[in-house]
Amino acid sequence: MKKVYSVLIIGAGKIGAFFDTPENSELLTHAHAFSSHPSFKLTGFVDTDSRQAERASKIWGGEAFPAIADAFSLHAVDVAVVAAPDALHFPLLKELADYPLELVFAEKPLAKTVYEAEEIIALYKKRGIRLAVNYSRRFVPEFSALASEIASGVFGGYIAGSGYYGKGIIHNGTHMIDLLRFLLGEIKVADLSGSIYDHFEDDPTCSSRLDIFGGSPFFMQGISCKLYTIFELDLFFERKRVRIVDSGFKIEKYDIRNSDIFAGYRYLQPGHTIETSLGNAMKHAVDQIYSCLIYETSPISTGSDALTALKIACEILELDNKK
Repeated sequence: MKKVYSVLIIGAGKIGAFFDTPENSELLTHAHAFSSHPSFKLTGFVDTDSRQAERASKIWGGEAFPAIADAFSLHAVDVAVVAAPDALHFPLLKELADYPLELVFAEKPLAKTVYEAEEIIALYKKRGIRLAVNYSRRFVPEFSALASEIASGVFGGYIAGSGYYGKGIIHNGTHMIDLLRFLLGEIKVADLSGSIYDHFEDDPTCSSRLDIFGGSPFFMQGISCKLYTIFELDLFFERKRVRIVDSGFKIEKYDIRNSDIFAGYRYLQPGHTIETSLGNAMKHAVDQIYSCLIYETSPISTGSDALTALKIACEILELDNKK
C-alpha cells in the first residue's frame, strides 16, 4: 500500500486556506491541493487566530491548533507548510527544524534577509529535511516546456527584455528574479533606476537593470500595486519574441515574418498563444512534492533557488539604500 503523508499547514490565511473552496475547479490554496491528493491527509492548521484555524479545519478537514508544538504533541507529521506572513517565515522554519519532518513547503520569500535564509538552508541540510519554496511558476508544465525550448537554442540567443511587477522587491520581485533564472540562467545586478513604497514599509518595489548571459539586459520595472496587480515579462531572442502576460496565465510567442509591404524588412507577428495551467500551480507543486518524497529527489524550487533570488533582491535593495 502507498503511504499517506500527513500535512500540517501553518498559517490559515488566503494562500493557506481561503482563496478557494472545495467546489472550485482550480486548486488555489495549500489546503485544496493537499486535501485533493490521495496520498496526503491534512492533520490540520496552526494559526495565532484560533478562529481562522477552526474555520479552515471545518472547510478542509483536520484540527485547529494554537501552536506548532500542540500539533506535534498529538500527531506524527510528515510535511509542514509555512503559509504565514513574510516576517514569520524565518522563526517558523527554524522551529519546524526541531521536528522529524520529511519535507517543508514554504511560501516565498524564504526569509527577509540573506543571513536568515542561509541559516535555514544549513539547518535543514543538517537535519536531513527537504525544503521546497513556492515560486509557483516553476511547477507549471508550460513554463518548464518554455525553459526547455529556450535551453535547446531553438529561439536563438537572448537579446533583451523587460518586465513589470509590484508589491515589494523581496515579496513579489523575487518571483520575477526566480522566473528569469529558471528560463534564462544566472543574473547580475547592473543598476537601479528608482523605487516606490507601494505596500511594505521595509520592502520597496525597485526598478533596476539586470544583466543576463554576461551582459544581455533585462529591465525590471516597478508598478504600484495600489493601482493594479501586474506581472509581465517581454523577452526578445534572435528568432522569437516571448511575452508572459496575465500574471503568467498566458504565454505569447511571436514569429519573424517578411514584410508584405516594405521589401527587405522583417517584423514580429503574433504566432502561438499558450493558455497555461497557472491556476493549478499549487496542484502541480503538490504532485511534485509527492514525487520528491517517494523517489527521494530534490524539489523543482529549492531553498538554494530561493536564496539566490533573495541575494539578487537584496543587492538591489543595497543600491536603493545608497541613493
